[in-house]
Amino acid sequence: MKRAMFLVLFALGGAGAAHAEADIAAGEETYQGVCRNCHGPKAQGIASYPRLSDKDADYLTERLERYRDGEKIGPNSMLMIPHAKELSDADIANLAGYITTAFD
Repeated sequence: MKRAMFLVLFALGGAGAAHAEADIAAGEETYQGVCRNCHGPKAQGIASYPRLSDKDADYLTERLERYRDGEKIGPNSMLMIPHAKELSDADIANLAGYITTAFD
C-alpha cells in the first residue's frame, strides 16, 4: 500500500516537473519573434488565428509537436508547419510555459 501511494505521488510530482522546467524568458522571446504577429501580443487570437491564452500547456505542446511532424490538423496547418518544424522540444516546452503563465 505504501509503495502504491509513493508511486502515485511520484508520478504526480513528475507530471508538473516538465512545465516547471520551462525557460519562460526563452519562451517569451520565441513567442514575440514567431507567434505574436498571428496570435496577437497577448495570445488573444486575431482573425482566423486562434486564441492561445486559454489553452493549457499539454494542449499547446501536443499541437506544436503534431505541426512539427507535418500533420495537417486545422485550416492554418500550412502556415504553422514551417514555423513548428524549426522548434526543438525545449522551444515547445518554453513556449507552452510562457503562454500559460504570461496572460490572464
